[in-house]
Amino acid sequence: MDPIAVDVRLIKAVLGTELKIAPGRVLMARVVSADGSGRGSLNIAGTTLEAELPKEVQPGQDLRLTVRHVSPDRVELSMSDPSAAAAGASAPATLPGGGALHITERDANSDTAGGQQGSGRHTLSLRYAAPALGPIDLRFDLDSESLRLTATFAAGDAHERALDAAGDLQAALADALGRPVAVDIGARREPLDVYA
Repeated sequence: MDPIAVDVRLIKAVLGTELKIAPGRVLMARVVSADGSGRGSLNIAGTTLEAELPKEVQPGQDLRLTVRHVSPDRVELSMSDPSAAAAGASAPATLPGGGALHITERDANSDTAGGQQGSGRHTLSLRYAAPALGPIDLRFDLDSESLRLTATFAAGDAHERALDAAGDLQAALADALGRPVAVDIGARREPLDVYA
């Protein structure tokens, strides 16, 4: 697969001087534009950078990039195998105590309103298969000023327990993050099968 090349000064400006850019370092990027002939731009850490891109990449595509080579004037990056990345993203992680965590959405709804890339808005959705409470759907909407957590539980005892603890969770998250946090607790609507 063709490498991706970015001006080393731009990468250093985005990542900051305290982070070392060395072979093996992994970065996440979103393709902002791609002209199909090897030129385009990437959004890395909220900043849009001009880059030499492989012809097969498409605007809106999320890329996992690994630093291959660093020279005085450019950084050469390689893309991870998309099929391996997709397989890894869909595999649930087993947690201590018997639960499992599965990523169901990552940055699929990033804010690009008005054509402005890199607004700092991110979305992450998880499904946690909790041994005692059943499946819990968690959605995190984070921007530079606040966090909104929406948690959906099975109706009944699990939902009632979550409602009782929502205030404590909201206070703990706000204290840990140092920003406003909203916590919404909902009950999952189970499908209804009706037969005549």
